[in-house]
Amino acid sequence: MGLTPKIITLTPDWKLEAVDIISELSLLRKRIGALESLKDTKEIEGEIYTELLDSQKAGYYDKVKTGEALSASMKHRLSEVAGQISSLTRYLVNAKLDHKSGELDEESLKMAQGSIEPTLHPLIAERNDLAGSLKTLEEVLPSRVTIGQNRQ
Repeated sequence: MGLTPKIITLTPDWKLEAVDIISELSLLRKRIGALESLKDTKEIEGEIYTELLDSQKAGYYDKVKTGEALSASMKHRLSEVAGQISSLTRYLVNAKLDHKSGELDEESLKMAQGSIEPTLHPLIAERNDLAGSLKTLEEVLPSRVTIGQNRQ
């Protein structure tokens, strides 16, 4: 949550969690790469390498599982939001159609628009935000997890 004298900004939990997972997965990948580099240049003993690699792998696997669960949750929410947008848009189009065909007067059309648009615009913004964050999250989530350990 962010506060200024005139604005209160609420950030959804899924967004904060996505940023955290993306950051941690990126860091863990770098650490594993650095560890493998130390092993390749013989700057670290095999036993220490194995111990540290196991520790990094465990953290990485946990973050991947958390990221996959978050991704599924975000996809579900995206589906819900898309359904709500579709329903509201259909209702708005029907109101405009009724107005154009003379079944609905100007006052009723404005009332329908006034009741729909304040809900529709935040939903569209949420959909766009969700879609963008989901795309970024899925780019860092591996399609398959493999971390080598038998490198000599």
